[in-house]
Amino acid sequence: WARGNYRLWGRSFQEWLFRNMTITLLKSPALGEASRPGESERDFRIRLQTAARETRDGMLDRISRKYTATIAALEERIRRAEQAVDREKEQAKQQKLQTALSLGTTIFDAMLSRKKVSRSTVGRASTTAGRAGRILKETKDVERAEENVDELRKGLAGLHALLAEETEAARKSTDPLTETLEQLAIKPKKKDISVALTALVWVPFQETDKGGIVPVW
Repeated sequence: WARGNYRLWGRSFQEWLFRNMTITLLKSPALGEASRPGESERDFRIRLQTAARETRDGMLDRISRKYTATIAALEERIRRAEQAVDREKEQAKQQKLQTALSLGTTIFDAMLSRKKVSRSTVGRASTTAGRAGRILKETKDVERAEENVDELRKGLAGLHALLAEETEAARKSTDPLTETLEQLAIKPKKKDISVALTALVWVPFQETDKGGIVPVW
């Protein structure tokens, strides 16, 4: 046999390897990690647990930092809004007290006076009526302040709910024990295939009584 035939067979074998041989690995979509050749799925999932913990901790840290500043700012707004409610309630209380005193004084003067209603009595009555109007305004101010606090508290509750939801999603997305793994088929590159030796080998077979042949090595 000519040496050229061996070189031809070697190139043919290299071409066959390129076109027909593949290796199938497992890949974690969440972590971007692939299994090693010959590594079982069980061993691969166990190896992924360390990477998953690091990835999960990083995700949880980013989620926490994403909401911490917003939650703190909203809590401060709620604190100031609650202080505003307390001020409005105190102002309304003082206005009611002053109105009650003014009304009591006006009625007392009118009952004890033997003369006709004086200008001062009329003036106090007018002042009392004005204060009654301010009581209504103060009451409305208290209601608006309380509504503002309620809205801010709803917003805070919504932020906490989003934080909990994203945190839970992060934990589930990086669980290598339950994650659905992808199959990754890898074909060899021609430049990476090297045929070191091409040889002709005779393999002995034996003919059977029934006309078939069987290997005898």
